[in-house]
Amino acid sequence: MTTLCILYAGGTIGMVPGKQGLEPRPGVMNAALAPLIPAGIDWELVEYAPLIDSSNAAPADWGRLAADLAARRERYDGFVVLHGTDTLAHTASALAFLLPGFGKPVAVTGSMRPLFEPGSDAPANVALAIAAASHERLAEVVVPFAGRVWRGCRVRKADSASDDAFVAPNDAPLYADGRWFPERLLAVDAAGFRPRATRLDRDVALIWLAPGATVTAAAQTLALPGLAGAVLVGYGAGNVPDRLAPALAQAAARGVVLASVTQAWRGGVAPGCYAASAALAAAGAVPCGDMTPEAALAKLTVLLSDLDDAGAVRAAMAAVACGERRADA
Repeated sequence: MTTLCILYAGGTIGMVPGKQGLEPRPGVMNAALAPLIPAGIDWELVEYAPLIDSSNAAPADWGRLAADLAARRERYDGFVVLHGTDTLAHTASALAFLLPGFGKPVAVTGSMRPLFEPGSDAPANVALAIAAASHERLAEVVVPFAGRVWRGCRVRKADSASDDAFVAPNDAPLYADGRWFPERLLAVDAAGFRPRATRLDRDVALIWLAPGATVTAAAQTLALPGLAGAVLVGYGAGNVPDRLAPALAQAAARGVVLASVTQAWRGGVAPGCYAASAALAAAGAVPCGDMTPEAALAKLTVLLSDLDDAGAVRAAMAAVACGERRADA
């Protein structure tokens, strides 16, 4: 018999109408999920208290989820995490980096409409998550949503209203149109489970550049006391305004670890392609290929909390850990 653990962290999936709109209601999910679990699966629900609105989710919540999964790893064959959709891509990415070699499926899903609403997308998403968490060859963090299963560290929320809310702009699904693609699954890590530090207490900024005053705000962010790292979300192939160069250099001199990704929906950064990328290269920013901003932020946050040496952090940022980018990107 397959044994599964379902961690209910919060989100729209478990909300009910309240006086001021949809709100979480503790204690109702167990009975609501029971009809959706197939025969032959022994399962347990762990409900967080308080439930987390994903707009309020923070790195500490990523760490708590990872610690709870690690503590239960030996007792279950697979795991489902029910989570709000607003920051689901951040959490799925973080769990992928926090649980290297976990060796079991972790399916992170939610819904765009509450489970208790007629016609909700929640039952189908839960059913797909259960199937993913029961998959014998799956050994990674995934996001089952709207009939497809994506690698967790590759997804982005692409729609604020449609049921088909998640895509991986630079990756293909692991499951679609009713079939799995075994050749796309990550192999079980032969090195085994190597849990990382789950106390994510280093300050890391995601800096999305735009013309005008945003450049000044970016420079101010780079100068923040205690800043340990920053992911620059630049233009095109990884370009930044020339006037940001002094702030980048000063941040690097203070030991801030920098990384770069692109704002473009598809493709990745290409250092040296344009002169406008020179400031990032001079500051030692790690080019992250076609990694998503969510994955880059999560990876840098995890590494800075786990490793003491900035050089080791940069080397780990540059290496592919769990399929978060193409090796040649």
